[in-house]
Formats: sequence, structure tokens, C-alpha cells
Amino acid sequence: MQLTGNDLIEIIKSEKIVQRAWTAEDQATIQLDSLFDFMTQQVHKNQIASGQIIISGDEPIQLWLETSLINLPLRYANQISKIVVDEPLSDVNLYMFVENPKVSRSGMRIELAASVQSYLDDSESVMAKIAAFYDRELAVINNYEEPVDSTETESK
Repeated sequence: MQLTGNDLIEIIKSEKIVQRAWTAEDQATIQLDSLFDFMTQQVHKNQIASGQIIISGDEPIQLWLETSLINLPLRYANQISKIVVDEPLSDVNLYMFVENPKVSRSGMRIELAASVQSYLDDSESVMAKIAAFYDRELAVINNYEEPVDSTETESK
């Protein structure tokens, strides 16, 4: 699957991104199969797509997969437009995202899963990579410890 930068901009601006979201009550009830099935269907149709799992809680955790030319969420339309305008025909990739204040300072972690073509050629290994990424990031969130305020510890 390939697109030019201007093709991607048009898809985003005309709101032709195929989107789907699921909710999980907690981390024990996450079903990646639905997300994988959705993304597989969309890439077979050469669609730009975004699939998201929202894990309920005091600070919801969002896991999602998107097809794109660059590693920015498709919702960042203005930034994407500035970066990919007039870019030549390029491979579309599958990106993995985790959003929660505990994953990084920005509250988001983004990694490349594979090119869409690689996903189509060997979906099992790419799905395993995605599952491992989500497991790793959920462990970071679950093991997060609030930073100690250095001014508090110095005054004691």
C-alpha cells in the first residue's frame, strides 16, 4: 500500500479515515483480536484506518493502531499536512500508540509496527510485535511510581 503525502492530506481533510473503537473495563478484558481483525480488513481494502481500545479507569489508557505515512496520530492533521505535503509515493506503515500520562512526559508512546505490506505478508509476527509492545507499555503504566519532589526531600 502506497500513498503520496498529498493523498494522505486529502484523506485526512475529507474525513475518509475508517475509525473503530472498543472499550475494555480493565486490562484483563482487553481483546486485541477485534482490533487486529479490523485493521486486517482495512489494509486489504487499502484504507487509512484507526482502531482504538480504551481501557476504563481513573486515568483511561488508550491503545491504538493507525495506518499512515508518518509516526503522528492522524488527529494531528495540521502537523501531518506540514510534514508530508508534496512527498512522493511512499509505503504506508502501521503505527502503534499508547496514550496515558504514565508512559512518557508527553503522555504518548509511538512505535512503528511494520509497513502495511509487511503486515499483509506476515501478519502473525507483526501482531505478536504489537501485543508485546502493548504488554510492555502496560507494565510501565502499572509499575509507575510518582517522582519524588526533590525540594520536599531536601527540607526533611
